[in-house]
Formats: sequence, C-alpha cells, structure tokens
Amino acid sequence: MKVETLLCLNAVFQDQPKVDFYMNNRRFAPHGEFIEDVLCHWYGEYELLEKHHRYIQWLFPLREQGRNEHAKPLTFSEIEIMKNTAEIQHRLRRAYKLMLNFFGVKIVGEEEIEVIRDSNFSTHFSNLNTNTHNNLRITRIVKSMGELGAAQYQAPLVKFFLKEILVEDQLQNMKESALKYSLPAVKNDHERDALSEYVLKHRISKNTKRLLPVVTSLLPTPITHWTPAYSEKEKKWLSEEPGEYREDGWYQLENERIVLPATLAPEIVRALHSRTHGGKTAMEQQLEPYFYVPGLTAICKAIAHQCVTHAKNNPRQGIVRPPGVLSVELSPMSSLQIDFTVLPPCKGYKYLLVLVCTLTGWVEAYPTRTEKTAEIVGCLMREIIPRYGLPLEIGSDNGPAFVQSCLQQLARLLRILWKLHTTYRSQSSGKVERMNKDLDG
Repeated sequence: MKVETLLCLNAVFQDQPKVDFYMNNRRFAPHGEFIEDVLCHWYGEYELLEKHHRYIQWLFPLREQGRNEHAKPLTFSEIEIMKNTAEIQHRLRRAYKLMLNFFGVKIVGEEEIEVIRDSNFSTHFSNLNTNTHNNLRITRIVKSMGELGAAQYQAPLVKFFLKEILVEDQLQNMKESALKYSLPAVKNDHERDALSEYVLKHRISKNTKRLLPVVTSLLPTPITHWTPAYSEKEKKWLSEEPGEYREDGWYQLENERIVLPATLAPEIVRALHSRTHGGKTAMEQQLEPYFYVPGLTAICKAIAHQCVTHAKNNPRQGIVRPPGVLSVELSPMSSLQIDFTVLPPCKGYKYLLVLVCTLTGWVEAYPTRTEKTAEIVGCLMREIIPRYGLPLEIGSDNGPAFVQSCLQQLARLLRILWKLHTTYRSQSSGKVERMNKDLDG
C-alpha cells in the first residue's frame, strides 16, 4: 500500500512546470527567465513586455493551450498547489501589478480593491488601442486570476476597462473583447451580474445623450434661462440622492438628468409644447432622458389637454383604435428592419441585404452571394455597428438566416432586442417590405 501511495504521489508531482516556475525553480520556455528576474527587472521595461510574447502564458497560466507550445495547459493538481502556496500567491499578485503598470493602470486598497489610471496612462492607452493583441493578454489575466484563487482581482480590472470604454470613450478597440470575453470570465455571479447591469446602464445612457441637442433646440430659450428655486422639501430629498449642484444652480443626478423644481416644471414643459404641440406621451419621451420632473405624466397630460391646436388636430371622437405594434426609436439607426431580397445575378451576387431605419427611413443595401447568417453578421459588424453604433432593436422575419442560434446569441451578447415576425407580414415590417418592392421594380 505504501509503495502504491508513493507512486501516486510521484505521478501527481512529477511534471508541474507552472508550479516550478512560480517557485523560482525553472525558467519560462523557450529561452526565458526565472520569475524573480521577470518581476524584479522587467518592471517598467515596456518595450520588452510589449514585444516579448512567450512569458504571458507562464505568468498567467490557463487550463487551455495557448500560442506558446512550450507552455502546457494548467493541470488541476497545479491549480490546487498554486492556490494553497503563500509564496506563489504573493508572486501572482506581483505579476498582476507588473502587467497593470504596463497597461497604464494601478490598484489601490486591499479590502476594497479598485483599479485606477496611473500617471503614465495616456501613452499606454495609445499602445493598447494600437496593439490589440493586448486584449488577449487582459482576458488571460482575468481568467487566470480566477483559476488561481485570486478572483477578487477580476471584477475591479474589468470594471475599470468598461468605464474607460463606455463612459470615458477611451480604448474603443478593446470594446468587443471586454464585453465578449473579459466580462463573462468573472467567476463571482454577483459581481458579473453587477458588471452586466453597469454595461446596460451606460449603453442606454450613451444612446440617450445623443438626443440632448434635439431637446434643447426645441426649447424657445436654453435651460439656463430659468433660475432654479428648490423648496426645502426638495432640497432635503436631493441631499439623499447621488448627484451635485452645478455652477448655474441646477441639481444634476448621477445619471446626468437635471432635476426640475416643481414650481418651474409646468412652465418648462409648456415652453416645450409651444414649439412641438406634441401629445402627453411624446413630451414624456422627449423630457425623461434628460430631466427628472416631479409629476411629469400629469403635467404633460394637463398641458396637452389645454392646447387648442392639439384639440383641433386630434379630436379623437368615438371608439379609439388600438395602437399600432411598430415601435419607433427616438434616435437614427437605433431601430432597424432587415430582410433579404433577390438581386439580378451579377458577378456572383444574387441577393440584396436591405436595412431600413424605422425613424428616418434611411436605407442601407448590400449585395450578397447567399442568404446565410454569415452575411448578416458580416454586414452588422463591418458596416452598420462601426458607423452608427449598436442598435437597440432589429426586426426581421423568421426566415432560416434570422433564426440561427449563433445570430440570436450575438444579439443577446450585444444586448440588441431582435424581434421576429411572420414572413411577408407588412404590419410588422412594412418599411423594409415596401423598400424591397421599390428595389425589385
């Protein structure tokens, strides 16, 4: 029995290159250094860290084969040893800080870990945008920290890059990798869900911010024309809300919406209505993304009801017809209808992929060789999203190309609401069906 036990132990500990490397007993391969030499002498050597591609699979090993054939996949026995060896855990954190410095960021705090910009971030961000292979390195680091018992370092790093991408409008070449690979790699369910909500919140915020010039242009005078006067009750409520007073006296919430005092709200809503004569719902949709208005629905309803012009043009007598089912977004190219139509054969192209904006009616048409899902994905990723950003929703029929699981998974990943409807049903996709007829003619 003792002999068998010794043989088993020998088999377990016989070949553990990652453990040996982290214990400073071997160099990384091929033609590498000991880990202590890397941690001590490579810190700040940015050109070396950028151009050398063999070390990263050893510093942050995974249970999958990487591009370095000399760095074998991490084994379960190695994982257990590395998670439970203090010396290895200490070196793992030093390696993490080494790479963060290379990316132009640093960590602060021990209990509450936060990743922030380092003083040299500008040059390093430029390098990250240019050399996109660093996206793979970042994802590897996030995954490896989770595998090796340091999962608390995952979410802070991912959140930092999401903030830079979505809020600060930096590192745009990292966006797809961060959303598709780094975020799902976070092991803690609560932290991963919180990051997903953060992405959704700021994607919606970014889409609505683009409409602000439209709303302000509809007001007869700028919002700064009015002087806010918040009541004591409102001031008490605002003191408990995340936000701050601007220099012009207006209170701006954390989501960038401006709070309108109850005494001023009717006057400002009436000023908007005097330019548009919109109904209750239209005014709410125009104001809600940018202003917090106490009792907005009641104010809009009362002002629309009192408008003579509105009453003359919208008598609405008798039975009210049910509302239509086609939704129209408030910004161009945020809601699309998409369909294939037949194209006279020309140089191998047989079909036309047609996309129509439901708000503006703008048409984009691309010749394709097939009616396959790959054509749709290629068009969205190469043509539509780079120029117009991510749409909020896309409508199509339930043809084979549109119901493929890979396309629907991509839509869910990008948080695009994909609406499927009956083929040739004009009530659901009238815009693109009419455009197909025009193109066929």
